[in-house]
Amino acid sequence: MTGLQCSWKTVRMSTWLLAACLVGGCVTREPETVSSPSPDRPPNILVLIADDVGVEKISTFDIGTNPPPTPNIDALARKGMIFDHVWSQPLCSPTRATILSGRYGFRTGVGSGVGGEGNDGPYPTEPPVPVSAPRELHEDLASVRRSVTPYRNFAAPRANDRRGLPAGSVALPAILGPTHATAAIGKWHLADLHNGWLEHPRLTGFQHFSVLMKNEPESYFSWIENVDGRLEQRTGYTPDRKVDDALAWLGRQDGQRPWFLWLAFNLAHFPMHAAPDAAQPERTSDPARLVDGMITELDRRVGRLLAGMDPEQRDNTIVVFLGDNGTTREAIGAPFRADGAKFTLYEGGLRVPLIFAGPGIPAGARSSALVNTTDLFATLAALTGHRIPAGAGEDSVSLHPYFVDPRRPSLRSFVFADEFSTGQGPEEGGFTIRDARYKLLVNLESEHLFDLSRDPYERSDLLADGTSPFEKEIVARLRGKVDELRAGAVFRPEGVKQ
Repeated sequence: MTGLQCSWKTVRMSTWLLAACLVGGCVTREPETVSSPSPDRPPNILVLIADDVGVEKISTFDIGTNPPPTPNIDALARKGMIFDHVWSQPLCSPTRATILSGRYGFRTGVGSGVGGEGNDGPYPTEPPVPVSAPRELHEDLASVRRSVTPYRNFAAPRANDRRGLPAGSVALPAILGPTHATAAIGKWHLADLHNGWLEHPRLTGFQHFSVLMKNEPESYFSWIENVDGRLEQRTGYTPDRKVDDALAWLGRQDGQRPWFLWLAFNLAHFPMHAAPDAAQPERTSDPARLVDGMITELDRRVGRLLAGMDPEQRDNTIVVFLGDNGTTREAIGAPFRADGAKFTLYEGGLRVPLIFAGPGIPAGARSSALVNTTDLFATLAALTGHRIPAGAGEDSVSLHPYFVDPRRPSLRSFVFADEFSTGQGPEEGGFTIRDARYKLLVNLESEHLFDLSRDPYERSDLLADGTSPFEKEIVARLRGKVDELRAGAVFRPEGVKQ
């Protein structure tokens, strides 16, 4: 019996055990029917990444006080399983690196947004915006955005400080590639002159890619696309073109091989450009309302993609939906604190939605386990029957046991996140770590401690009025865990400050 066949025997047994668990009432709400993958057909994997969409913006997570309508994402959650306590990194490039590598940023060197002066390769000017394109939802939004200074966890990086995922990293598409066709579509934001630039998606293992290299398109109607290492000028509406690209690639799959598709939307990232077919929104200077409108546009594209897939293909596909970091400060919703959004190590910057749905995933279930975005690496390898090479993905914990028993106690005793610039190193940045109850946040010279069991939205810093012996013990224990993690594992890139 091959390793892959053995894995699917395990999955079939897991599904039987899951049925027994459901009869015994192991989930908190009535489950729907759980479909099983065919033993002869490993599942397809579809990863959908939302940009700047925190957990409070998706109503099914029951956190936000006034989330935008997302009926398609909510329907996906009802058909699958949601994870309530998921930490990403506080901004996009580092989180994407954790998913692909299963490793924390201090190991890969990806601690902040990739690119900028001294890092980007040659890049042509984007084509003119079509005269038929709608105007920006609010023409003064750029000034609104500039007026908000993000709370940073490290000093401003110098040129050449913000490196991407090293080309030699053992990445998820390379692990899946021997059995799965692989493609990356949408936002990339992991490449620089030092790791392959236009060829970087291929160097991580993607056999086909059609990606935007930078943080955001200059316009949702006019941008530069990297198609298999060749730059193209494109116009249209970026999210629609991404869905078109994804459906076209899926249509070329012959059904003989499973596939892995990484689809990273730019929505709901700036700039604020509504779709041509969207109802004309009320023009407003309120960034929160504008971002909510872009999240609704994201939901429409998720619905169109899933509806456009071949039904048989869709039935054998595990869909993963997640955010890359919390919502921006301009738009973050209650109950998160306004100064604790994207770019910060507070809960509003780190807590993101995560949904799994498809064959072998319990429908209508949710887990309160501690999860990190690194965990997708081991999870997707397990669900497709692949072994992780020695020395790779060491910070990743497979979520597969939760699909068997959604109420299983957390396999993780802690979750971790950090932010830094590559050249200055992790020691010059900020970090946070939490266990089942307490969270330590260290930002440059400041230190904060929260009891998340009583104060989940960080209103009361336990260290604000001095440190008691009990609190000192908690801080020492959590700091010790970080020291243990980092020991001998901090990335030291050649050619930058040590």
